Amino acid sequence: MNHHNILKLHHSYPAFNKYYLVMELACGGELFEDLVSRNAFSESTAREVMLQLFSAVQYIHGLRIVHRNIRPEKLILAWKSAENNVHFPPLKLSGFSLAKKLPEHSDIMSCPIEGSPLYLAPETITKQPIGREVDIWACAVIFYTMLAGYPPFWSTNREELYSLIARGKYSFPDQEWKSISEGAKRLIKSMFMVDRNERATAVEVVKDPWTQNRKLSTAHRKGTLDNLNAFNAKRKLRGAVYTIFAMKRMMENPEPLALMNGVKS
Repeated sequence: MNHHNILKLHHSYPAFNKYYLVMELACGGELFEDLVSRNAFSESTAREVMLQLFSAVQYIHGLRIVHRNIRPEKLILAWKSAENNVHFPPLKLSGFSLAKKLPEHSDIMSCPIEGSPLYLAPETITKQPIGREVDIWACAVIFYTMLAGYPPFWSTNREELYSLIARGKYSFPDQEWKSISEGAKRLIKSMFMVDRNERATAVEVVKDPWTQNRKLSTAHRKGTLDNLNAFNAKRKLRGAVYTIFAMKRMMENPEPLALMNGVKS
């Protein structure tokens, strides 16, 4: 693939029974990590970010590719934001390990439930055939979270979380959303249609009046960043726990570690 908002694969080669990928250098870190480090964040900034993400998704959907795992950890920046930088750095969509190409004569396919639960679409968790629409749903979750600082669907119980997603049960609490434009809320609603056939497409979200509006509010959203900081802390804690479990498994089976170091056990 060749798009300015998709992390570029330059080369791949086999070694030690694995394939190694030489990727484009992107040293700005994860999107949400950068947001909470900024001095200011506004709806206008959110538009810059989402336009880049929407453009990347429009490109891969045009190639009949469904990412299936769009989430904040897969959105990295080319470089870190300068402290008082007005414009946002280039965003790169990465992490295509779950990506699938649609069949030649169909816009849907059957796939297992994979990916982070917070970003799964209703048709995924109800085990229906999926298509490009699952990526639009995931983008809507990121969109909502970026503006509010917390995800639209939340429960520590996975079954309850899946129930909320399947019913499309979310809201726009006044405390965070009264200062957000109606255009943003309308666009989010169009992306959160439970019926995937009614959900907005990538082409539509790129061309949406909100996405194309260069005159959105530039007022600093401190409450959003405070909420996002707390949400980030939960994400990092969960990631640390997963890393510990993964390392424990690797220590119990040292073969992969030996291969990583170029030594056969």
